[in-house]
Amino acid sequence: MTSMHIHGKKQALVAKREQLIARFAESARAQRSTIRFTSEIRLVNQFLATLDQIEAESTRPPGGPPRYAVSSLFLHECFKKLTVDPDEQFFFITGTEIDGVYVLDQCAEFAHQRRSRLGVVGDMPSTHNLLIRLERFGHKFLAHFHSHPGNGPEATHPSETDKNFQRRLEQGGHLALMAIFSRDGYVRFRRLDQNYELEIYGQGIVALAPGLFRLTNLD
Repeated sequence: MTSMHIHGKKQALVAKREQLIARFAESARAQRSTIRFTSEIRLVNQFLATLDQIEAESTRPPGGPPRYAVSSLFLHECFKKLTVDPDEQFFFITGTEIDGVYVLDQCAEFAHQRRSRLGVVGDMPSTHNLLIRLERFGHKFLAHFHSHPGNGPEATHPSETDKNFQRRLEQGGHLALMAIFSRDGYVRFRRLDQNYELEIYGQGIVALAPGLFRLTNLD
């Protein structure tokens, strides 16, 4: 199956899923049974996950783990967005691919269902629309960044919710890398399979341990 064929199939499935979601909502408002739509949406999601896995396996650089690059300046900008208020914040990251290296350089933000100091939940229709937009522009979902309450490196360890989300991504063949920021500038990058390479360009950041860094020169 060619990349163009996969892309066409995914677009058709995403369009079908949006129609099913609309019909699900209509039935729910009318207090009619939604079981059939729920089953069909789940099946479409399974097909999409399979296509994502096929695409990821065919696009990963051969002979080694996925390689990522990010600038220290971009990480500082993300830190400011993620800690602008006391509540947790969460957004996706996309970017370009150069010589087999995935460059994390653009925030892909979406609406949230709720945000608090103890957690953040994305709005499902908003995240779906964002992923559809990335598909239309030929961009990959490369990473997801979010903030945690508290200070120090211990505040950057992933919660069980974080691990479950990352596990679903990796099982689906996604390239996405997770990064968690503390309130005082620590950031931890993580994949559960530990199969990645990361290079950070620029100054204003100190490496403390594999995957763990601290931003310096914070205002």
